[in-house]
Amino acid sequence: MRKRISIKAMTGAMAALALFGLLVSAVPAGAVPQIMAEYGDQMAWRGADINAMGGTGVALYRGAISNIYNPAMLTGGPSDGRLDISLSMDQEHEDRFQPLFDSFQSWVADAAIASNRNHYWQTGFGIAGAPLGGETPIRVGLSLVDRYPFQYNFDEELRNPSPFNPGDDEPARDQIIEMRQREVRGTLRTLSLGVGADVDDEIAIGMALHYAFGSREETNTVRDYVTEANSYHNVTKYDMNGVNFSLGVRGKISERVELGLAYESQLATTGDYSESLYDPSLTAADETTWGGYLRYPNIYRAGLTFMPQTDPRTIFTVEMEYSAWSELADSENPGYDNPQNLQDTMDVRIGLEHRFYNGLPLRFGFRHYDSYADAEASASVFSAGTAFAIGRGELAVSMELSKLTSIQSHQFPYPDNYFGDNFTSDPDARVEDTRFRIGVGYTQNF
Repeated sequence: MRKRISIKAMTGAMAALALFGLLVSAVPAGAVPQIMAEYGDQMAWRGADINAMGGTGVALYRGAISNIYNPAMLTGGPSDGRLDISLSMDQEHEDRFQPLFDSFQSWVADAAIASNRNHYWQTGFGIAGAPLGGETPIRVGLSLVDRYPFQYNFDEELRNPSPFNPGDDEPARDQIIEMRQREVRGTLRTLSLGVGADVDDEIAIGMALHYAFGSREETNTVRDYVTEANSYHNVTKYDMNGVNFSLGVRGKISERVELGLAYESQLATTGDYSESLYDPSLTAADETTWGGYLRYPNIYRAGLTFMPQTDPRTIFTVEMEYSAWSELADSENPGYDNPQNLQDTMDVRIGLEHRFYNGLPLRFGFRHYDSYADAEASASVFSAGTAFAIGRGELAVSMELSKLTSIQSHQFPYPDNYFGDNFTSDPDARVEDTRFRIGVGYTQNF
């Protein structure tokens, strides 16, 4: 029996390593609203079964992805090992509005000033097992996830708004004056190795080490067709890496109730910044490099899972995640007293799974989280999903819909000195971000 299990484990490990190499060589990136483009997404992808249940996992077994939520839950699986691989497509809609007033300075409506639609891809991978044998109380997990995606795109055309016929040397009515673009690319990925162990029948503990690596690259481009001197192309990139750890505890309050607690230490990344600036006054791009750092906050998680005595099985889980974003330190915004006025956030997640008599699961989730960049902005996420048996595993699908409204400064200033006072704008815009994400994942126990 032990030899047969070993062969299965080796086969699964070889397949997992091949998939792992494929994921490492890929360049996935998740869609991020402007409000999250600076320090990363608060709604990153984990897996189809996980995201369908509101992104829960602190008190629920999630294979090797438990490294991220609570490494003590590595011992909560029904089998010796588990393989997870997933893919998602994220559609990001951003609409920006300005108040429109009549000649008596009375508000008429909110007028749309910019609209962007973008699609992005993201992946997740994990393999968990018992390298010392299924009889031992120790489980190990290896995972690779996109921890903080930065991907964001904004395009805008600035046109001549004058309702009058153009004069000499003036651009035609509605002619493009400027093309402006802001593009943020890159992802901070986390490669995690976790270990969980049963202390007794009621308590388990776990620890995970995380190695984070990736880059954030921002490009700002303005091409002015009227005043060439206003044109420029600026690229800033930060290549970073860092290490942190997670600690977790899993407790069985009763046969049908489990509690999970976890702590994740601050992720302190270091690396090199590089900047390339080109404008018409330069014969070549002006390039500079310097060292920098970025320290992410401490994270505290707590979750409760209830498995009522139903047939078929039903699982209900609820959890909270507190992130102390006011602790963030950024070498580009020096100071440890929160110079950017970032907000500590609370993330509440609820998940429900019900399995029918044929084994088909139906999953629902709800999530509500605060924005670290704006105390008055928060997002709600609704999710659902199911799964189908494929071979020796299960193919899961999920859908998520979220909405986030915030007040943001303009990406680029609107010139007040073009064509008299034809450009009149508030300093900020109301930004509505709508995200629709579909995902698919394959899970196999071995």
